[in-house]
Amino acid sequence: MSSLVAANASQITIDGKTVPGIQSIDYKISRNRQNIHAISTEERLGAYYGALFVQGSMKIKSNYDPLDKKMYETIPALKFFQIVVQLQPQHVTAPTKKITFDECILEDKTFAMDATGVGMTTYNFTATRIREE
Repeated sequence: MSSLVAANASQITIDGKTVPGIQSIDYKISRNRQNIHAISTEERLGAYYGALFVQGSMKIKSNYDPLDKKMYETIPALKFFQIVVQLQPQHVTAPTKKITFDECILEDKTFAMDATGVGMTTYNFTATRIREE
């Protein structure tokens, strides 16, 4: 049975710490695919499927210092981090779904601010695996 989860009731943590000012999180899971074709035909005969790739993005009002520091770590000092998203409907005490992103690496960040709003930092990351419970 599906349930309607609420952003203001759900929680996102990075390495066990709640992220203040988070506005959104989105992610994409894709599988590596190579098409198999025969000579002199436009139709594919089959496909070879490989590893899963997890890419995600988080938008946070102003910034989040722990992620900012990770952006500038040198290659030998890079450390993985973990993101846990607990989706929860309004007026319910227990989360209905937990999404865990393991061994995340920050790929890039962008900062934007317009004349009528506040600064918004977008952090793009990849993860070695994703678990949904």
